[in-house]
Amino acid sequence: MSDLRDRDLLYARLREVLGVEPAEILMQNLPPTSGIATASGLRDVAAQVTGRIDGLDSRMDGLDSRMDGLDSRMDRLEAHMERFDDRLHDFHGALREQSRMFALTSVGSSAAIAAAIVAAAAIL
Repeated sequence: MSDLRDRDLLYARLREVLGVEPAEILMQNLPPTSGIATASGLRDVAAQVTGRIDGLDSRMDGLDSRMDGLDSRMDRLEAHMERFDDRLHDFHGALREQSRMFALTSVGSSAAIAAAIVAAAAIL
Protein backbone atom coordinates (compact mmCIF):
# COMPACT_ATOMS: atom_id res chain seq x y z
CA MET A 1 0.00 0.00 0.00
CA SER A 2 2.64 2.46 -0.94
CA ASP A 3 0.53 4.52 -3.34
CA LEU A 4 -3.04 5.32 -4.40
CA ARG A 5 -3.10 2.60 -7.04
CA ASP A 6 -2.40 -0.06 -4.39
CA ARG A 7 -5.16 1.41 -2.21
CA ASP A 8 -7.62 1.28 -5.10
CA LEU A 9 -6.78 -2.39 -5.74
CA LEU A 10 -7.25 -3.18 -2.06
CA TYR A 11 -10.59 -1.36 -1.99
CA ALA A 12 -11.81 -3.23 -5.06
CA ARG A 13 -10.87 -6.59 -3.58
CA LEU A 14 -12.47 -5.70 -0.22
CA ARG A 15 -15.73 -4.80 -2.02
CA GLU A 16 -15.70 -8.16 -3.75
CA VAL A 17 -15.07 -10.12 -0.55
CA LEU A 18 -16.87 -8.07 2.13
CA GLY A 19 -19.26 -5.85 0.24
CA VAL A 20 -19.35 -2.06 -0.28
CA GLU A 21 -20.15 -0.85 3.24
CA PRO A 22 -17.58 -2.98 5.16
CA ALA A 23 -14.94 -2.15 2.51
CA GLU A 24 -15.58 1.59 2.98
CA ILE A 25 -15.36 1.24 6.77
CA LEU A 26 -12.02 -0.54 6.51
CA MET A 27 -10.61 1.96 4.00
CA GLN A 28 -11.66 4.90 6.18
CA ASN A 29 -9.70 3.45 9.09
CA LEU A 30 -6.49 3.06 7.11
CA PRO A 31 -3.95 5.85 7.46
CA PRO A 32 -3.49 8.13 4.46
CA THR A 33 -0.73 7.13 2.06
CA SER A 34 1.50 9.93 3.28
CA GLY A 35 1.22 8.61 6.84
CA ILE A 36 2.38 5.08 6.11
CA ALA A 37 5.79 4.29 7.50
CA THR A 38 8.24 2.56 5.22
CA ALA A 39 11.46 0.74 6.03
CA SER A 40 13.53 3.33 4.21
CA GLY A 41 11.69 6.13 6.02
CA LEU A 42 12.40 4.47 9.34
CA ARG A 43 16.07 4.06 8.41
CA ASP A 44 16.25 7.78 7.57
CA VAL A 45 14.70 8.69 10.91
CA ALA A 46 17.05 6.29 12.70
CA ALA A 47 20.03 7.89 10.93
CA GLN A 48 18.87 11.36 11.95
CA VAL A 49 18.38 10.29 15.57
CA THR A 50 21.77 8.58 15.60
CA GLY A 51 23.39 11.71 14.19
CA ARG A 52 21.77 13.89 16.82
CA ILE A 53 22.80 11.50 19.60
CA ASP A 54 26.38 11.48 18.28
CA GLY A 55 26.33 15.28 18.29
CA LEU A 56 25.03 15.28 21.84
CA ASP A 57 27.73 12.83 22.90
CA SER A 58 30.35 15.11 21.37
CA ARG A 59 28.96 18.11 23.21
CA MET A 60 28.88 16.15 26.47
CA ASP A 61 32.54 15.16 25.98
CA GLY A 62 33.39 18.83 25.51
CA LEU A 63 31.44 19.68 28.65
CA ASP A 64 33.28 16.95 30.57
CA SER A 65 36.65 18.38 29.55
CA ARG A 66 35.54 21.89 30.53
CA MET A 67 34.41 20.56 33.92
CA ASP A 68 37.80 18.86 34.39
CA GLY A 69 39.47 22.20 33.67
CA LEU A 70 37.19 23.91 36.17
CA ASP A 71 38.02 21.27 38.78
CA SER A 72 41.75 21.86 38.35
CA ARG A 73 41.27 25.63 38.57
CA MET A 74 39.25 25.20 41.76
CA ASP A 75 42.00 22.98 43.23
CA ARG A 76 44.60 25.67 42.46
CA LEU A 77 42.38 28.33 44.00
CA GLU A 78 41.90 26.22 47.12
CA ALA A 79 45.68 25.75 47.48
CA HIS A 80 46.18 29.50 47.00
CA MET A 81 43.57 30.26 49.68
CA GLU A 82 45.27 27.85 52.11
CA ARG A 83 48.62 29.60 51.55
CA PHE A 84 46.92 32.96 52.08
CA ASP A 85 45.32 31.69 55.31
CA ASP A 86 48.76 30.54 56.58
CA ARG A 87 50.27 33.94 55.75
CA LEU A 88 47.40 35.71 57.47
CA HIS A 89 47.90 33.56 60.57
CA ASP A 90 51.62 34.47 60.57
CA PHE A 91 50.71 38.15 60.12
CA HIS A 92 48.40 38.03 63.15
CA GLY A 93 51.15 36.48 65.28
CA ALA A 94 53.65 39.14 64.19
CA LEU A 95 51.12 41.90 64.84
CA ARG A 96 50.46 40.56 68.37
CA GLU A 97 54.19 40.43 69.10
CA GLN A 98 54.72 43.94 67.79
CA SER A 99 51.79 45.24 69.87
CA ARG A 100 53.25 43.66 73.03
CA MET A 101 56.63 45.20 72.28
CA PHE A 102 55.04 48.62 71.70
CA ALA A 103 53.05 48.40 74.95
CA LEU A 104 56.12 47.39 76.98
CA THR A 105 58.26 50.10 75.36
CA SER A 106 55.56 52.71 75.99
CA VAL A 107 55.18 51.69 79.64
CA GLY A 108 58.97 51.65 80.10
CA SER A 109 59.35 55.05 78.45
CA SER A 110 56.53 56.51 80.53
CA ALA A 111 58.06 55.10 83.71
CA ALA A 112 61.47 56.52 82.79
CA ILE A 113 59.97 59.97 82.11
CA ALA A 114 58.00 59.85 85.36
CA ALA A 115 61.16 58.88 87.26
CA ALA A 116 63.07 61.73 85.61
CA ILE A 117 60.32 64.20 86.60
CA VAL A 118 60.28 62.91 90.19
CA ALA A 119 64.10 63.10 90.37
CA ALA A 120 64.10 66.63 88.94
CA ALA A 121 61.45 67.69 91.44
CA ALA A 122 63.43 66.16 94.32
CA ILE A 123 66.59 67.99 93.29
CA LEU A 124 64.92 71.36 93.08
